[in-house]
Amino acid sequence: MSTSEKKTIRIGVLYEEVQMSDLVAADVLGCLSVKYAEVLESMMPSALGLLPLYTPMEFLYISSSLVDDSYVTPDMHVKATHTYANAPRDLDIILLGGPDPTKVKEESLQFLREASKQTKVILSTCSGGMWLAKSGILDGKKATTNRMGLPLAKQFFPNVDWQDQRWVIEKGHFDGAEIWTGGGAGCGIDMAVEYVKRNFDRKIVEFGCAGLDFSTKDKSQFYDGPAPSFAELL
Repeated sequence: MSTSEKKTIRIGVLYEEVQMSDLVAADVLGCLSVKYAEVLESMMPSALGLLPLYTPMEFLYISSSLVDDSYVTPDMHVKATHTYANAPRDLDIILLGGPDPTKVKEESLQFLREASKQTKVILSTCSGGMWLAKSGILDGKKATTNRMGLPLAKQFFPNVDWQDQRWVIEKGHFDGAEIWTGGGAGCGIDMAVEYVKRNFDRKIVEFGCAGLDFSTKDKSQFYDGPAPSFAELL
């Protein structure tokens, strides 16, 4: 199948006041896009034969305002392409970074409630899990968040079955839908690599991850030891 015959994957990125490193999954996916392949070909003509394996992608950056750029750490400001009000709900993938969950906008929660009924895959990293939890879409489901934030997550969102894992995969809100929640940014990177390994051509996944110096070796969803205490870290 040629790239022109492939369906364009639409990826919504919720990034308002989040940690930039939580959004690495966007770049992992972007390395599998036709646009990336076209850039690659200009530098490495020998890669021309791989082009049919890449997927057309459209990234939608969703925030409160199209006028005011949204803040992402460390003091980076990004212009939105859509607001929570006008962004499509039937996306293929939604990515969430980690904000202060006490300050997320109500309109973002309404967007997540509506989009979770139509978007096939949701991936969150760090306190993005609590952003999802605040919308209510994780009620009764297993999920995780930044490991250091698990006690707070359990306190504020007791209807979620919080897991001390690097990432958790749960069924979404319609047949075939999935919700992936990850721990801190490092967990989110490994989770993103695992997701693309399962859903995209392995050859270009290997190629793209090699370009990022990310390993595609199987990683565990589980931590290799207990969480450090605050006393140990201070």
